[in-house]
Amino acid sequence: AQLQALAQKAEVAVTVQCGGNRRGEYNDVRKTSGNEWGTGAISNARFGGVRLSDVLRDAGVSQPAEAVRAGVQHVHFEGSDGCRVSVPAKKALDEAGDVLLAWEMNGEPLPRDHGYPLRVLVPGHVGVRQVKWLTEVQLAEEDAPGMWNRGLAYKVFGPSVTSVTEEEIAATPTMQEMPVQSMIAEPRPNAKLDAGSPVDVRGVAWSGGGRGIVRVDVSADGGASWHKATLAEGSEQPPDRAWAWTFWEAEVPVAEAEGATTIICKATDAAHNSQPESVAGIWNLRGLNNNSWHRVPVVAIGDGDDDEAASEPQAAAAPAPPARSNSRYGGAFESSEPPAPPSEPRYGGAFRK
Repeated sequence: AQLQALAQKAEVAVTVQCGGNRRGEYNDVRKTSGNEWGTGAISNARFGGVRLSDVLRDAGVSQPAEAVRAGVQHVHFEGSDGCRVSVPAKKALDEAGDVLLAWEMNGEPLPRDHGYPLRVLVPGHVGVRQVKWLTEVQLAEEDAPGMWNRGLAYKVFGPSVTSVTEEEIAATPTMQEMPVQSMIAEPRPNAKLDAGSPVDVRGVAWSGGGRGIVRVDVSADGGASWHKATLAEGSEQPPDRAWAWTFWEAEVPVAEAEGATTIICKATDAAHNSQPESVAGIWNLRGLNNNSWHRVPVVAIGDGDDDEAASEPQAAAAPAPPARSNSRYGGAFESSEPPAPPSEPRYGGAFRK
């Protein structure tokens, strides 16, 4: 109640993505550590609360630059579950950073699983920084102690590194902003499509740091040819404060040859960062930041295969892709693979938010 009376209410649409989203694809190269997520460790919601910058201004921290000159380099957040993390002070203190102390989600009180009564949202940053059940905010000279900032959990090493020393862990920066990402929601894996005919492909794209999506390229023949997708809801966000995902859609021709083929998408953000082709070059010990081209296997069939395909046992229908009408920029992303249940909620969590 005190926070609600303290400052003007703000609402921010935010995509939250676990650092281990799509980790399972890394394990095709070499085993990593952590839950073998598919594409389900990401979602989007509209949160309501007050900006942290307004709360700190009321507490006497009126100018972020002054706070930084006074030695404030980090802002710590701690939840009632003991999760303590920090983000750079420049992000937390800047009004344009849109860091939110939230008590509302999609127009309703926060559900308990999503942080009731209060959580922090740090738009554009990795999911672990979005602390739930918030109990403390602290300005500090150093980053937060513990595994979430200083330990191995959210540190990315090179693709040939399979073991690290304590000194190497300490010398490596922790994850904050995330790289550009895109994923296919439709068609579903192993769908049977007419060879040589157009297919509607739909999905979402997002980039950390508030960098908007400027282009998504789609291929329905394994990368032999590419087609520019139409950017839909979410594309109207400011290019430097695009905290929510962007829907995209494209009509592309399926490969002429019958048999197995692959639908692929790749996105480019406002800084012209684009997704790498392969997981092999970005493999890392903890299985973090997999933003390689997203691939969905499908089967191209000819006219004579329709009856045969219809007589085959059919798998249960997959969930529909996300609808755009349930909230601005959509609700939970229906992944092409169901995620494994999380072993620890604050360690990436099940971001169906």
